[in-house]
Amino acid sequence: MIFRTTITIATLLLFISLSAESRAYQEIEVANGGTVQGKAIMTGKMPFPRVYHLILFPNTDMCSEIETDDEMNRVLDDFKISEDGGLKDVVITLEHIEAGKPFNKEPIMINSEDCKFSPDVNAARQGEAFQVNNLDAVMHNSQVYQAERGKIIQNLPVPPEAITNGKVTFQKKFKIFQMICGMHEFMQTWGYRVQNPYYFITKLGGEFKINNIPSGDYVLNAWHYLMKPNSQKISITQNETISVNFKFDASKIERPLYETITSGRIKKDAAYPGTAKGQELGR
Repeated sequence: MIFRTTITIATLLLFISLSAESRAYQEIEVANGGTVQGKAIMTGKMPFPRVYHLILFPNTDMCSEIETDDEMNRVLDDFKISEDGGLKDVVITLEHIEAGKPFNKEPIMINSEDCKFSPDVNAARQGEAFQVNNLDAVMHNSQVYQAERGKIIQNLPVPPEAITNGKVTFQKKFKIFQMICGMHEFMQTWGYRVQNPYYFITKLGGEFKINNIPSGDYVLNAWHYLMKPNSQKISITQNETISVNFKFDASKIERPLYETITSGRIKKDAAYPGTAKGQELGR
């Protein structure tokens, strides 16, 4: 009886595994595909930046080389915006595409220089390998958090002037990870899970364009790591180009849970050096 039960469970698990694999994205030739293009825009008053007192962290001299104000604070410019409100580092993704163009994704390479991780945002596949290239002459300690839960899922010591290898492992159906240096808390980078090649990370200006889309009905998402995601339903037909804009309200920032703790790490009245406390970005 036990043996039969074991076989039944094993068969069921194999079936589930094969079913999951069969639902995986398939690369096919797309004829007469459509295009979605548009812009991510931020409206309202410019949010205050995050400010970290460098005196509280090691390697102050090296870490003060960039993005430092007159009071020796590292200033994190989370919202890079063009003159017309175009928002940088917004990840645009298209859901419910099971087959389409090739998944020609660039490998994830995260640089560490002057106590800063870059780029600020990465697109990541489940199980994808990545590298952290430490250009600094000091050690960093990369702690990878599952952002939806706030728990460390990976710890990667990064020796001076060396490359460390890691692997992206999202838990369950979660989509967001954040990497923070355990020694320099202001060193941060984010990753967003993608399941097909129909995605785009906006540059300064906020424009995006995704092409070669098979005809069908989809959900188009726009995500910024400190904002609530936006979604719109779209329909694509052959050779069609549609335009979609996403607006983000600057008054609705969503801080990670650990950063909402009162600790003096984020100054309430912090402002960009040489500017007023928040610039009006109404469009």
